[in-house]
Amino acid sequence: MKGMQKIKRGKQFTGVVLYSLKSGSHHKITPYVIGGNMTGSTAAELISEFEGTRLLRPDVAKPVWHNSLRLTKGETLSVRQWAAFADDYMTRMGFTDTHLRCYIVHDDTDGQHIHILASRIDIADGKLYLGKNENLISTRIISELEKVHKLTQTTPATGSQRQEKRKPSRNELMMAERTTTPCPKSTLQSLIDNALTGRPDLLTFIDMLERKGVTCKPNIASTGKMNGFSFQYQGIAFKASQLGKKYGWSSLQTLIDFTPEHLTLLKQEQNPTEPASVPVPSCRPEKQTVNRETILEKIHQLEEKICRERQQETVGIIQLRSKLHSTARQIPPQRRLQSWLLLLSHIVVLLKRRGLSLLNATRHPFRQILHLELLTPVHFRAVHSLKEQTVSNHTHRIP
Repeated sequence: MKGMQKIKRGKQFTGVVLYSLKSGSHHKITPYVIGGNMTGSTAAELISEFEGTRLLRPDVAKPVWHNSLRLTKGETLSVRQWAAFADDYMTRMGFTDTHLRCYIVHDDTDGQHIHILASRIDIADGKLYLGKNENLISTRIISELEKVHKLTQTTPATGSQRQEKRKPSRNELMMAERTTTPCPKSTLQSLIDNALTGRPDLLTFIDMLERKGVTCKPNIASTGKMNGFSFQYQGIAFKASQLGKKYGWSSLQTLIDFTPEHLTLLKQEQNPTEPASVPVPSCRPEKQTVNRETILEKIHQLEEKICRERQQETVGIIQLRSKLHSTARQIPPQRRLQSWLLLLSHIVVLLKRRGLSLLNATRHPFRQILHLELLTPVHFRAVHSLKEQTVSNHTHRIP
């Protein structure tokens, strides 16, 4: 069986209803309504019912939904079989009983086929059927229904077939062969397939898997939107993408009976675990802030101490320099040698204060020490003059 290459959406119901019920020379019998959930059977009655749904949502530009299902040539179905097949197909596509739809059969020389006409507007609450990725989903559903209704199976598109169900990897097969146990991925896929039989509701689907040892974790966004499931089986976690496209939420929601009430119950089950984790992060930032402030204070204290020590050393050097300059020019040239020796002894004292010596010339050259202490040869004479004054003062004091 094949569907339309692309499902059509339209603005007006009149055109598609008249086209579907119009008889042609290639038809063996006049097209007629064989099923659906509408009360009318003529074109006027169907159009009137369909147009009534437009009043609920005048903002919707394209409320018409149209697809056809064609059997292979030489294959036929009874009216009851066609109606059951179409009902199962529409349910799996995501339509509910409150979406108006009708099935019109065409029997021609190329084979039987039906036209499915539906309104995208729900007459119960006015919600709009969105049908994301419906062409790809329709191909997969038709392939599944062919097996259920024992029809000739047609080959689906290569891309969808490749992504439908992921095969076990080479490592997984080697592990299964080495442990002589079935591959967990293949077993999990079979368990999910069995749980989807009969189109169960969401909670029943989860319960059936949990009885088989499969843990289902719903992925619910902060906005409240359901994004799908992640599964755990035999201690191994599987994402839906690892199992295949069939197990993603876009495909899975068409195979189960999903309502907003089910999503509310799942949220309530997850909420009790949230408050326990809320208070924990609130304490950590405060502790980190206190520690950072303490470290910064210590760093500032050390910097202030180093600055004070450097200022004291600088002041001492400046005072010594000014005192040497004041007496440097008073030293006569004849006593320069003595001045050099006296200055050398003074430098030795300075080096001892810094924990150095004249022998350590590789790291602290002599000229570098002189430059560091801001001393010049002129200072030698000043030091000698201070020495003479000290000697003369001591001489006058002798009785």
